[in-house]
Amino acid sequence: MRANVSREGPDNTGSSARDQQPALVFARIPRLLRYAATEWLVIGCTWVALWYGPAWVYVLGLPILAGRFHALGVVLHDACHMDGRVRGAGVWLLQLLAGYPIATTLQAMRYHHLRHHRFSGMPLDPYLKLGISQSLRRRNVRRIVGLLLVPFWIMRCLFGTLALFVPPWRSAYGRMFLQDRSQEDLTYSPGIRECLRAEPFQGGFFVLVGLATWAAPIPVVSFYLIPLLLAGAVNFHRVTVEPVHVACADVRPETVAATTVTHAGRFWERLLLFPRNIGFHLVHHLYPRAALESLPALHAWYVKRQADAAQGAAT
Repeated sequence: MRANVSREGPDNTGSSARDQQPALVFARIPRLLRYAATEWLVIGCTWVALWYGPAWVYVLGLPILAGRFHALGVVLHDACHMDGRVRGAGVWLLQLLAGYPIATTLQAMRYHHLRHHRFSGMPLDPYLKLGISQSLRRRNVRRIVGLLLVPFWIMRCLFGTLALFVPPWRSAYGRMFLQDRSQEDLTYSPGIRECLRAEPFQGGFFVLVGLATWAAPIPVVSFYLIPLLLAGAVNFHRVTVEPVHVACADVRPETVAATTVTHAGRFWERLLLFPRNIGFHLVHHLYPRAALESLPALHAWYVKRQADAAQGAAT
């Protein structure tokens, strides 16, 4: 079943607020590469400050690094919603800048994330955790477990590299690491095989990270691995609080609106927890191909449209 909430063009069928819907901007690889390069510029400057600054600067630098690694994931996430046939050197470079360093690939992220959009709140939604929205204890436990996300993803690339050559392991790979809940035999699934072909490159990246850690353990662990673990926990927190974890029977716009939470609050939240406009999550689900830079204007238009509709219903 496909989500029927994606409308990739202006809505000109109703009130004046609808007529003013901002033009949708779609993700493009050159623009995403610029975003990734910007994040690496901030990371690099922070590394320099930590290297030459006093020890207490690390307390300030750690959340900045974690937030920027998290932001790299948001940049790669935008590429997930592009045409799946996009190929070329730009895509490879984007993976190198925004995928491999945070322990994932575009193929793996696309596989599980697009299922979340297609089956949001339904049994096949890989992110659905029924009851967690009503339990603070379960949410806190999940935030702590999030520290294991990056090690788990590193295991994914190693297991996936083996599964590429050992077909009986592929279904386990899809279910454990890509959260496929279909119960289908994934041995010869084209989507799984595409993910598997990307894993050796991811594995090779972390072999290099391992060698760098052996050669210079303190800077690699302090400036890269610890912030990356924290970024994984932040990512776990975000996917926990973005949806309302209840069972849904469909993915109609009104259902999505009732079960999707927008987090567009304070500056520090946008910096660390919801970078690159990912907090505008409702309009992202309604218009999943809209680029991250178009989400604030789209959110403002949507809020105005809803307010106009409520005012019209009251009169």
